[in-house]
Amino acid sequence: MKLNYLKILLNLLIFLSLASCNKLKPNTFILNGTIKGNYSGFIYLHYDSKQDSCLVTNNKFRFDGTILSTTAARLGTKRRTSAMEKDFFLEESEITINIEIQQKKIGETELDWIIINSSKGSKIADLQNEFESYKTKFKDSKDWENKKYLKIDEIITKNPKSKYSANLLAEESWKSNSDISKLKKMYEKLDLKFQDSSTIAVLKSNLFPEKITLVGKPIFDFELPNENGKKLQSKNYRGKILFIDFWASWCEPCRKQMPEIKRIYSKFKKHKFKILAVSLDSKKDKQKWLNTIIKENSTWDNVIETGEFDSKIAKMYNIQSIPSNFLIDDKGIIIDQNISPEELEEQLHTLFKTVK
Repeated sequence: MKLNYLKILLNLLIFLSLASCNKLKPNTFILNGTIKGNYSGFIYLHYDSKQDSCLVTNNKFRFDGTILSTTAARLGTKRRTSAMEKDFFLEESEITINIEIQQKKIGETELDWIIINSSKGSKIADLQNEFESYKTKFKDSKDWENKKYLKIDEIITKNPKSKYSANLLAEESWKSNSDISKLKKMYEKLDLKFQDSSTIAVLKSNLFPEKITLVGKPIFDFELPNENGKKLQSKNYRGKILFIDFWASWCEPCRKQMPEIKRIYSKFKKHKFKILAVSLDSKKDKQKWLNTIIKENSTWDNVIETGEFDSKIAKMYNIQSIPSNFLIDDKGIIIDQNISPEELEEQLHTLFKTVK
């Protein structure tokens, strides 16, 4: 009897020891990953403005770190430009993820396209799996759109604090055929205190564009290719006065004001003044955009967003028509928007304290 008691006690101690070892410390995560197919080299984890790297061994990788709260994350490679098919989230848990890295070409850019085949070990992973299973089951049905909205509404109703709820709603809000009135009702169910400010900004811009006043707010940073395919980042213009001009080669009013903008740019470029022209030309009109840059002798920075008015950038900035523009201060704060060349010149004289 005594021997059995000691045996039970020993087993209990072993169990408690193992449980203690497996329990994560507060605000920490573990990410265990496997890669389908053959991959060699490093893989990179981006989260909370941090980057960590791990050498992939036998198609496996592992990350651990600290987070203040549930946070969106993405994986990347350094072999070429990389992007993920969808977001995933780090939580205070041990997460297991299986990914696949495909080679893809978007326009002239070759990239590593990272697909999540499966994930488990977190509350958000469970929600994602639930929604993906539901989509697989019903996406071919005639009333899929209605079924999809019912499921998203159910997830948000049951999980108003979850960042996945807001993420799922934001993803739906980008779609041109979205039923905005239904999405607005779902938005009201979110507990905004627990959501990322960037996600809420996107939702407000997409669902309530009439209420958006961007003056006095930080810009939504973006990255787009210039005429040579080089990616330009808006955040790299900090420390300068930046004029972001949305236009297109087919836009007559845009073309008409170019000579005046060119004159103003020539006058103030010796100061810390930059222009970033964002073309909303379609993919098929890319050559027209290139020809226009040459014809107009546009000497400032030019980038293109081939998604036109349906692109994320156009929606973030609530671009309903062109020309549209934003004047940004040296800290990345919008100080004016949709101004004429005359108003731009007036503002620059004031900002740089120059004589008219």
